[in-house]
Amino acid sequence: MPHIYFLRSIYVCFALALLIKVGVAQSQAIYFFDDKAAFLSATDQTRTIDFESVAPRKGFGKYAPNVGLNIDGINFRTSGGLKFGSGTIYVPSADYTSLNPGTKMLDGAHLSWGAPNEPGNAHLELKLPSGVNAVGADFWAMQPIVSPIEITVTTSDGLTHSTTVSTKKRPDSAFAGFISTSEITTVSITLAKAQSALLLDNLTFGRRADGIDLAAIAAKPSTASARMENETSPVVSPRTTSRETSGVKSESVAPTQNAQPAIVRESPDPSAAPGSGTAAAGTIAYVRGGTEIRSILPDGSNDRRLWTHADAHEGLGINELAWSPDGSELAFSSGHESVASFYHSDIFAMKANATGLRRVTNGPDRSDYSKYGKGTVTVTIRNEQPIFRTSKASAGIFFIYVVGADVPQAVVLPPGSSRILTFNNVADFGDHAQALVAVYGGNRWFIPGTDVKAGKVVKAPDFGISGDGIELFGAFRPIWKRDGSRISYRSGACIVSSISSRGTVGHTFDPVFTGEHPPAPCAYDWGPTAETADQLLYSVTKDEEIGIYRLKGSGAQHPGEKLVTISTEKFQFINDLRWLPDGSGFLYSASDLAYSFANILKYDMATRQIVPVTNFEETFVKSFSVSPDGKWIVFERTEKFIDNKADLWIVGIDGKGLRVLAKGASNPAWGK
Repeated sequence: MPHIYFLRSIYVCFALALLIKVGVAQSQAIYFFDDKAAFLSATDQTRTIDFESVAPRKGFGKYAPNVGLNIDGINFRTSGGLKFGSGTIYVPSADYTSLNPGTKMLDGAHLSWGAPNEPGNAHLELKLPSGVNAVGADFWAMQPIVSPIEITVTTSDGLTHSTTVSTKKRPDSAFAGFISTSEITTVSITLAKAQSALLLDNLTFGRRADGIDLAAIAAKPSTASARMENETSPVVSPRTTSRETSGVKSESVAPTQNAQPAIVRESPDPSAAPGSGTAAAGTIAYVRGGTEIRSILPDGSNDRRLWTHADAHEGLGINELAWSPDGSELAFSSGHESVASFYHSDIFAMKANATGLRRVTNGPDRSDYSKYGKGTVTVTIRNEQPIFRTSKASAGIFFIYVVGADVPQAVVLPPGSSRILTFNNVADFGDHAQALVAVYGGNRWFIPGTDVKAGKVVKAPDFGISGDGIELFGAFRPIWKRDGSRISYRSGACIVSSISSRGTVGHTFDPVFTGEHPPAPCAYDWGPTAETADQLLYSVTKDEEIGIYRLKGSGAQHPGEKLVTISTEKFQFINDLRWLPDGSGFLYSASDLAYSFANILKYDMATRQIVPVTNFEETFVKSFSVSPDGKWIVFERTEKFIDNKADLWIVGIDGKGLRVLAKGASNPAWGK
């Protein structure tokens, strides 16, 4: 029966091979821990990186993808990200962290990383030194707060384990730890799509402790798979927990010292002003839906419509508002006359009771054209856009307008074609040229035009249209001088001009900044007191700096005195900027680096200190206005960085008394 012994031998060999295979698999396991105490009890000879050694005293350090960060033998580097890149590693300082309400749960420096534009295809990679088979860290997600983080661990013998950890609401954080029977060489971290940033702190690494039953303390297995060269090895994983999400604040406050945020508390009693017990006074004007201006009292009563227009609609509606210093008039930016104006939006003004509407920029108002003599203008319009190249002009559909005409003319003008247009009854505004404008959506092309002559026919220079024109060429953000004599405004490209508050006939351009124009001063405000009347606060937005400056005296040139550096990163913005009524300082709103939230901060001129007023972690403060007595702030609050759905809230200058004022409202202006 030799064949029986032969078969038995085969069975024995097969069983031994199976036992050996299982033994190898069991000896080459990765164990996942979500409990920090359990992880630490199973490790030995550990070191912890808290990032304090590489953090600057203020601000934050940055480490580009091609450079990375090296600490205690660990290399932190980002990869992937396709054409948008893998993102920069930041190490915010303890000072920077303390001023950020989104990171108040952290006790100092930490690592922050976000993949630009499209998370999900970029990774943060940690290369560990030899001899490490235990590694763990605390994790937070920026926005949204509760978010999955995928962590992949690879060992020296090719074992790979991936698991997903979910973060939780503040003030909880996620801990993820891994202990392997062989050396761990790399850890790769991937954020979910739509996640803005990751925060990492307290990275602990070392050796597994001897005599510990890892399978017993690592608890139940995870559903994540572990792969090793066509074999399956045991992976044991407990529950996933989380500690906190937070962000990196977008104000880098060079002059301040460890300012503490004010505590924002919602108040059921809208009548009690912060620290005084007096009622908030004045009237708040605001915009609803871009189509109407409304008025409301600070306690939420007497909410009523002030003004609207049939031609005001989304895209060509009402923008920012500004009360005159004495409260007698309300100036506002509106595009309701866009197709019959040199500008996309003009500045208008009306009395507090909504009477006496007048046009400030590009006057006079069309209702006053009857006061002027009339002439006729002819012009040849050419679409000079090359057929082989696409631009806004390629659409070939335009409104053509001669300043002073009763109405514009709509034309279809494909690339390469031309038309002669005749405008009758064009108001003669005097001995100067009246511009011609072509309009397509929010884009404009224009030429100086011709001098209209009453009772005569004049031929304007030929008007060639090509390219994209200028987008949002108009007047936005009206700001009054203290004496009410002038109103400053900006274009869509943040070129700041000034005009007599009584308005002018025709188009004028009187730049606020003499000499060099600052890069994108989109937020600005004139001083409110006799001493500060000629002082201008303004933001500067350029690649290497986002800050706030002050010019003193008429005719002063940029750069003025730098007061605050908000950020040294690209694509950061100051949402709004306003003096305090007594001239003692100013308020500004700005978002964090990852656009997870935006808050109001207060700058004191005497101490040069900055103190947060609001303490939001998931919502955004956009435009705001200060009460005449300086005790209250009304502000626009949104759920997203770019969001057309806003509500108005009120908060005290000390951060107390937070309450909602009006739903579906924006662009507040608080007057006397």
